[in-house]
Amino acid sequence: MEVAVGDPNFGKLVDCQCQVAEKERRAREELKKASNLDYFRDLTFETFNSRISGVKEAYQAALKFADDPSDWVILMGYYGCGKTHLAAAIANRALQKGIRLYFAVVPDLLDYLRATFDPNSEASYDERFDMIRNVPLLVLDDLGTENSKPWAKEKLYQIINHRYNAKLPTVITTNQDLYQIDGRIHSRMSDQQLCKVIEIKASDYRQMPPAERARLREKPGPAPKRGYL
Repeated sequence: MEVAVGDPNFGKLVDCQCQVAEKERRAREELKKASNLDYFRDLTFETFNSRISGVKEAYQAALKFADDPSDWVILMGYYGCGKTHLAAAIANRALQKGIRLYFAVVPDLLDYLRATFDPNSEASYDERFDMIRNVPLLVLDDLGTENSKPWAKEKLYQIINHRYNAKLPTVITTNQDLYQIDGRIHSRMSDQQLCKVIEIKASDYRQMPPAERARLREKPGPAPKRGYL
C-alpha cells in the first residue's frame, strides 16, 4: 500500500481487487461442489408452483426456514407432492447465502459412505461420515426408502442422533408416516421443540395432465372491475 513510513499498513501485503474477486469465485465454486446439488439447481422457490392445492403451508414454512436455517423441518407426503422441490429450494437459497451444506437422497448417501471401503477410494470413511454429521446444513431426501439392513439403519441413526443432540439445522423429506420409521429416529423427529413436521396433502404433480399443469402455471390476472347500475 502507498502509505507513509510509520503507518500501521506500511509494508503490509494486501490482495488486489482482482485477487479478492477470484478468491470469492473459488469459494463459491467449492461450496457448489460440496453441496451435491448439481442435479437440483433448477429446483428453487421461484420455480415452485405454490398455487397447487395443499402446498401452501409447506411452501411458507420452507421459505421461513430458508431465510434463517435453524432447528429441523420435516416434509411428509405422497410421491410427487413437492417435498424434494422444497427441500432443494431451501438448499439452493442457503447456497446463495454462502452457507455450507450437503444435499443427499438417503439411499445414495449410504452408497456414498460404503464407497469409502473400496481400496481405491480417495476419501476415508471417517472423513465423509464426520462431514455429513457436522455440515452446517444437511438435507436428507426420501428418508425411509433406504435399505433396511442393520448397517444402514445404524449409520442413519448415528447421523440423525448426532445432529439432534448438537441441534444442527436439518431438513428431512419422507413419504412414510413417522411411526413407520426406525423408532429411535422417529422419537427424535417427533420432538416438537426442535422439529416442525408438515404433511403435504397435494396430489402427484407428475401425474397431472399437461393442460392442468399449464393452467396452474398461469399467473392470475387482475380482478375484474365491478360495474354499478
